[in-house]
Amino acid sequence: MKLSALLLAPLLLIPVAAWAGNFSYDYAELDYQHFSPQQGESSKGPSLQFSYTISDPDIQVLAGYARMDTPATPTDINSHGYWVGIRGENSFSEDTDYYTDLLYLNNRTTFQRTARTDDGYRLLLGVRHRATARIEFDASLAHDYLTRNANEAAIGIIFNATNYLAVGLSYAHDTLHANTTTLRLRAYF
Repeated sequence: MKLSALLLAPLLLIPVAAWAGNFSYDYAELDYQHFSPQQGESSKGPSLQFSYTISDPDIQVLAGYARMDTPATPTDINSHGYWVGIRGENSFSEDTDYYTDLLYLNNRTTFQRTARTDDGYRLLLGVRHRATARIEFDASLAHDYLTRNANEAAIGIIFNATNYLAVGLSYAHDTLHANTTTLRLRAYF
């Protein structure tokens, strides 16, 4: 019995050894967002996003979809949008990566049966830092080139429960005086 336990012990260390490597940028993420403007009604809703490495390990393709609902009087306001783009990332150290996202955004809002589409681009600069083997911080600065240009600062924490599953929470504030809180569920592949 003791000999078999000694032989199995290295197998238990494999996930820890695999985790000690670089950050994973291959994931699917399900989010729940709460958007609070300084003036006006709050919105909330789900989003889904994907990141996949196409040039190991430096370039990823990104895609996502979000839907936000705003209960308002006399009618509801519904917003949905998608984004596609690329990310370039590089390691600063074993525990810190920096990345740049260039995204195409397409947002559509419907209010009283009238739809309005706003599309443009987003440039985002971010940093990921692993504080411990399971806790990671993510911070970013972004600029949206839309009808109403905006800058955004965001910070978040991610708890990697396993090598394949993580949960997180982030907070963002933009120059249009809106705050967004996001709860994340991320699956690495």
